Amino acid sequence: MKKLITSLAAVATLGLGVSACGNNNTVHLTPQPTAQKYVQIERLSRPAIKEVFEPFQDHQKSNAVEPYADATIQGDIKATEDALRPPTAGTDYGATLAAVLYPDEYTVNLAGTAPSGADPYYFLSEIADPGAFGGRAPNDDVIYLELNALFGPLLSELGAIKDDNQEDTCLMSQNIGGQGKPGGQNPKKLTTTKFPYLATAS
Repeated sequence: MKKLITSLAAVATLGLGVSACGNNNTVHLTPQPTAQKYVQIERLSRPAIKEVFEPFQDHQKSNAVEPYADATIQGDIKATEDALRPPTAGTDYGATLAAVLYPDEYTVNLAGTAPSGADPYYFLSEIADPGAFGGRAPNDDVIYLELNALFGPLLSELGAIKDDNQEDTCLMSQNIGGQGKPGGQNPKKLTTTKFPYLATAS
């Protein structure tokens, strides 16, 4: 019985694939590759884009397509912004914001420079400076920046569009003490430079 089991095991092992047989009765076995199939369930890159701009019934449409081939989210960004800040002659915040936030992926220039100025955030820094590094740093207050682009003067301050004087000072902030501006007493400020970048309990 033991010999039979050993022989069956040998036959099963050969199922891995025989790549070559030499005259010395040596058998070289190579595992056969198996096809991998991945299913995209949820597509999230820039935070809050889908949550702010996209009606819930459109989420699955965006989930099923590539971030650079998503006409649904483009249209939703423009429609939401147009409702809040209607286009005027020469000033179309909806189209500008859609161009900034689409495709829904980070723009990173590995040869780029670090951001500077009053708000040294990496996130969206490529708008004002195409040579900036871009991407997102752990300390970037991305929700503050996106609310400021949606309801505030961020796009005009970065030179992407002229000011339409339709800012909503209440909605352009999370209204959390110290958030947004570097150097403030930000409750989200990081105290470690190592993963998982959690602030110490207070």
